[in-house]
Amino acid sequence: MWIQWRYSPCLWILCLETHHNTLRLVRAGNGGLRVMQTADLLQTALAEYHQQVLTLKAATVWSDESVLAMLRGRDRIQFLIDHLAKEPVTKALAADKWLALSEDDALVGQWNDRLLNLDKLPTWRSSVNPPEHHWWWHPKEPEVKPILGWLWGGLTIALLTVALAFAKDIATRFFDGAPGLWSSIGTIVPAALALFATGGVLTKVGQKVVDTYLITSAKPRYRPLARCGLALVAVLLFFCGHAVGLPLAAQRYHAVGQRQYYQDKQLTNAHASFQRALRLRPDFPEANHDLAVTYEDLREFDNAKAEYAKAIQAGYLKSVNNLARLQILEDDDDESAAVLLNTALKNKNRDPDDKELEYGLRKNLGWAWLRQERFVSAEGELKRAIALEAELDGPRPDAHCLLAQLFESQLNEKAAKQAWETCLSKINRPEDDIWTGMATKALGTEGKNLKQLQGQPKKDTDS
Repeated sequence: MWIQWRYSPCLWILCLETHHNTLRLVRAGNGGLRVMQTADLLQTALAEYHQQVLTLKAATVWSDESVLAMLRGRDRIQFLIDHLAKEPVTKALAADKWLALSEDDALVGQWNDRLLNLDKLPTWRSSVNPPEHHWWWHPKEPEVKPILGWLWGGLTIALLTVALAFAKDIATRFFDGAPGLWSSIGTIVPAALALFATGGVLTKVGQKVVDTYLITSAKPRYRPLARCGLALVAVLLFFCGHAVGLPLAAQRYHAVGQRQYYQDKQLTNAHASFQRALRLRPDFPEANHDLAVTYEDLREFDNAKAEYAKAIQAGYLKSVNNLARLQILEDDDDESAAVLLNTALKNKNRDPDDKELEYGLRKNLGWAWLRQERFVSAEGELKRAIALEAELDGPRPDAHCLLAQLFESQLNEKAAKQAWETCLSKINRPEDDIWTGMATKALGTEGKNLKQLQGQPKKDTDS
């Protein structure tokens, strides 16, 4: 390999003999060719480097050419030093030459800040692509101690711990249950954000990425504070997702479940939607109530009563009627049902304008007292329920049917028959079928068409 250097008025030719691993410089001039050893080349390069350093030392303003010549001269010296170490037989270089190099390097090292301020240095470095150990190309950034770095570091770790706790809780709630698009998004997004926030602060690679792309404007001494700020932002994002996002997602699943149950008649899907809503928001009494309704349809009465009880504990009084009904029918526990219903009627938080709720409470309380043979109290509550019927969205037969049973228990056949006929005339919903059977049996009209019975004029009971 041949490399040509022009030096002084003479032509110098650099030749690398690979067989002997020896670097020689061949000089072509009036005296003919003269071979120079690596040590001779290094001595010449040291002299040139020394002169370049002196030039920069004397200059008030550095020129680009002078700085670049000095840096490239130092590259040449390093190349020759590395090659000199590989030669089997080398010519000794005087000690004063090494001392001079050390002094020149020390002087260049003192110019660290001036080299950092050179605008073109990064461009030159990119073009030359020097290795990392060529320190003259890589002036060190001044080490600046962060302000209260230990404090901000500790706070950052504490905040990230909180953020990870939020992320874990959010992801766990979404992950539990059947997979779906929104559940997958709810699981992946918090986990990804948590990993990004944690890695960006606790790992060196992450810190470099954060410093490069997110907090480039922050000075080094303020970067621990900036990282702490990012951790705080992560905590706030996860907190908002936990406090606001989860309830909103729960409401969405609850609405989907109601549509699936009441409109699409999809019991299994509605049951799953109500369960997912409660996983996202455990304090959701409306979802507890609707989930209990689906448990009833599935004939899982113990689970239904448990969900009704949770809803009641959270102040959802509509569940009182359903739980009391199950206590009466499934548990044969009239006393507990009566206490529950009476307590709900006296509840100061009960909406007085909710006549549907009041009707159900009074009707069921009258039912419970009827089963306890407290006829006077039962009649009073049933008649109060009947008085509310005009304010409901449609006729209700159940209170009339219960009142008919009460009159039968008192052997008041005339009043019982009138009550049964009134009950039969008010049947208009599928869930009233149970009262249809009881009323027709009591009136002796089983097997007849309900519409015809409702259209018949009432017979005079006095005749």
